[in-house]
Amino acid sequence: MIVKVNNKEYKVKIAKTESEREKGLQGVEHLPEDEGMLFIFDEPQTVGMWMKDTLIPLDIIFIDEDLEVISVYKGEPMNEDIAEEDNVNYVLEVSQNSGIEEGDDIEFEDEVDDLPSMKVVGPNGEIQMNLEGGERIFSRSNTKTLIRMAKRADKSKSDSDYKKLGKKVFSYIKQQDTREPEYVELKDK
Repeated sequence: MIVKVNNKEYKVKIAKTESEREKGLQGVEHLPEDEGMLFIFDEPQTVGMWMKDTLIPLDIIFIDEDLEVISVYKGEPMNEDIAEEDNVNYVLEVSQNSGIEEGDDIEFEDEVDDLPSMKVVGPNGEIQMNLEGGERIFSRSNTKTLIRMAKRADKSKSDSDYKKLGKKVFSYIKQQDTREPEYVELKDK
């Protein structure tokens, strides 16, 4: 997988299972400047990382669900101190002195395999679409409302119209996040 930060690309290995996260980069004797490891967590949580049995100096980069760097910890080889941060969805480990700083934005070039997957099912039970990157969809009426509001904001260039649009988007997202899951039984083919 490719992770981009500040116009630099890192080819990273993924650590998404508990055992992969526990091992991390332990025992690695050399890490090229453009490589690293991305640790993936199912949801925002408090995450602690340490350098026990890690032989190379690392930048340990804590990242939130919005793909923004929360903090960067300088990991020293074999150090058993724990670097800990709250509201972490990802941790990126790369060679020390990467230049990555708090507030930097992270981009994933490839999809992260364990992001939630959703099937869009039609009224007849047939799958119409697979969403596999954490995408969201809105109902047709919500989409029409957002398009109308976006056109109004674009035409007026008014901060208040843009704020109304933003509030509406977040309102729809909150509705999705608090709505009980609905499941449709698929027909056997």
